[in-house]
Amino acid sequence: MHAKDPVLWQSWSAEVLETAKQLNKPILISSGYFACHWCHVMQQENYQNSHTAKLINQDFIAVKIDRELNPDLDAILIDFAKKSTGRAGWPQHVVLTPEGYPFSAFIYLPNTEFNAYLNRTAGLWKQNSGEISVLAKQAAKVNKAPSNQNKLPSKEDFKTALFQQVLEQKDDLSGGLKSTAKFPKAPLLNALLTMQDLPEEIEEWLEISLDQMQSEHLFDHIHGGFYRYTVDPEWQTPHFEKMAYNSALLAQSYLLGSQRFNRPDYLQTAKQTLSYLRTHLFNEKLGLYQSSQSAIDKDDIEGGDYIFSLQQLKQKLSSQEFKLVSEQWNLDSPAPYPNGWHPKSIDHKLWSSIKQKLQAPVSQIPKDHKSVLSWNGLVLNALNLAHQVTGEADYRNQAELLADKLTPLLLEPNPPRALSINGKKQGQATLEDYAFILQGLKSLSSNHQDTAKIEALTVNTFYQNGHWQFEAAPLLPTMQQNKILKDEALPSPAAIVACTSPDSINSYDKQLIEQPISFASFLDSLNCDPIK
Repeated sequence: MHAKDPVLWQSWSAEVLETAKQLNKPILISSGYFACHWCHVMQQENYQNSHTAKLINQDFIAVKIDRELNPDLDAILIDFAKKSTGRAGWPQHVVLTPEGYPFSAFIYLPNTEFNAYLNRTAGLWKQNSGEISVLAKQAAKVNKAPSNQNKLPSKEDFKTALFQQVLEQKDDLSGGLKSTAKFPKAPLLNALLTMQDLPEEIEEWLEISLDQMQSEHLFDHIHGGFYRYTVDPEWQTPHFEKMAYNSALLAQSYLLGSQRFNRPDYLQTAKQTLSYLRTHLFNEKLGLYQSSQSAIDKDDIEGGDYIFSLQQLKQKLSSQEFKLVSEQWNLDSPAPYPNGWHPKSIDHKLWSSIKQKLQAPVSQIPKDHKSVLSWNGLVLNALNLAHQVTGEADYRNQAELLADKLTPLLLEPNPPRALSINGKKQGQATLEDYAFILQGLKSLSSNHQDTAKIEALTVNTFYQNGHWQFEAAPLLPTMQQNKILKDEALPSPAAIVACTSPDSINSYDKQLIEQPISFASFLDSLNCDPIK
């Protein structure tokens, strides 16, 4: 996407640090991803501007990363941005010293402000590079996670702390956790949905959350699948990017919910979500699922493939269908979105026809074609669970074929993080890739022939000095300090593989009680035997 920018972008590598040291230039890292709306805006306004590119090229070593290929580096950048500025997001920009210590961060900036930032930062570096380097290194030491001396909590103590924090933060009206924007928090939902002895209040909250997410606007009622989040607290205004991992995890949530609450509608949502993944993101040539669909359409309109104007609805629907949606969606009132209406499902015999007529062709929606191994591992796990819940052989067949594609990739001498649309290897496999695929293989069959091999590789590659590390060979000093792997939008890979090295759980002892919601996926790890 950035190949033709006039900025002299470098790929992330050890050579970047060597070049920066030789030239005594700061490193400007820009982290984004294909489905991100503001990443496209940043490129158009700044990176394709020849004057701005000249400022970057003359005073910085410019690095562009795909956060989906470099999740650990991105996590370090996001963490620094939150601590230093109070906010973070994408496109995330962080400036590092040549030794790799971050000292400045920002997200999107309009062109005039961005140019001023570049000039100011370059000037400060030329005048005070030594002082900045010392301060950045000191700040990294201050932000380093403290070593923990507390005793590992019992499973019951952890559950008590987790329940208490959920009760404090849950939104009883709209579901989810209280915040100005609403993220599904699938790792938390899935951990709770597998627990047998939940307090009644949390049980009710789980059902409210699943109800709201499937019925409001987090779910795409036309094409299927879930958006990454909504920008409001009532699930009304989606941020229109759709990620493979999000739908894979939420398919599991609704499969678990269908069993727990005996809800056929939850099962239908899960099946629609898996159907979306297959229809919109499956690469037949590779036998793998691609990563995402963009928030913007081919004309750079945010939500353009999912929002319909009054004129479009009149053109696409019959008069009877338009009358129905006009009544149900209150089309006589002002449109809730700048470009029109985002459909909700209608309990009527015409809904199937309406839905079909409003669907955009699969090829029309801009897509990130790379296939991330770990996200395919999550799909594998969802397919296995779908087979267990429904008994439908097709899910089992899909899972076996996917496992047969993923396993050889991890057993290669230098496993990739992802494959391009044509099968070209991209990046290097992380703990996340091994963990999620390993989880999928185990759910497919505890005796899968390659499970033991992959388990041994996982421990040998990523378990160092009593800690799980995300990358096999972290390049930045701050990455090497990053020993605590929390649940984020995805479950912690350290939680999934913890029982392969049970003593690793000890490095999380204090955090489990202080931030239980961030470590919900570790619940099963507390059953590891023995824990030293």
